[in-house]
Amino acid sequence: MPSDTQPRKPLVAAILPAYNERENITAVLQVLHDTDILDEIILVDDGSPDMTNEIMLEAAAKDKRMQVIRHTSNLGKGQAIFTGWAATSAPILLLLDADLKNLKPAHLTGLLAPVIDNKADMTIGLFSGGHFDTDLAHWLTPFLTGQRALRADLLDGISREAAAGYGFEVALTVAARQQAARIKVVPLKGVWHPSSEVRPERGGYWLGKLWHLRMYVQIIRAWLIATRQRHPKVKDFISTIIKP
Repeated sequence: MPSDTQPRKPLVAAILPAYNERENITAVLQVLHDTDILDEIILVDDGSPDMTNEIMLEAAAKDKRMQVIRHTSNLGKGQAIFTGWAATSAPILLLLDADLKNLKPAHLTGLLAPVIDNKADMTIGLFSGGHFDTDLAHWLTPFLTGQRALRADLLDGISREAAAGYGFEVALTVAARQQAARIKVVPLKGVWHPSSEVRPERGGYWLGKLWHLRMYVQIIRAWLIATRQRHPKVKDFISTIIKP
């Protein structure tokens, strides 16, 4: 038991947004359950029509740290994370994707430790040694990873407009750099996630490609919006050719 003179570990909350993840989320929920360093686990179902919400509720019934919040319609990943953030006062947050494979509690601890120890303001987790395609995508575009630990107050600097849809990670990265946050890369050895093109809930190969294209349009839009304070003319460009 820590003495009165020893600093106590700050509260840590995990936020897990999910949409149509019945095929993948159970394993991630188990890892969250097995990770003792977490004080709160906030599960946000972003209006899934499949069994995602029911699976979340089953997990929460077995772990008192878990709470489930459900959007009645699909509002996008960014809004799901903001909903989770509004449900906690924890000063340190862990953000994860719901479709991760081969995730272990040690990966979560590795992401959180630098922030808890005040050696970083945010960590970003990059896949390593899982699947070549997802490894390559992570290391080419590290600012898109959904695996992060961070000081919760960094979210105050995010443009809500930029964070809409799949723009959250870009908006967070820009906000963190604008706040001169200390960012540390943490390799997530063996972790990967399925490609959108092979996921049946996204309609098969060609619909998966269209979903991917839509995601990247939202990402580009997020970058333009998040950086427009330094480039005011970008605002007019966005409003004329890129819509939410």
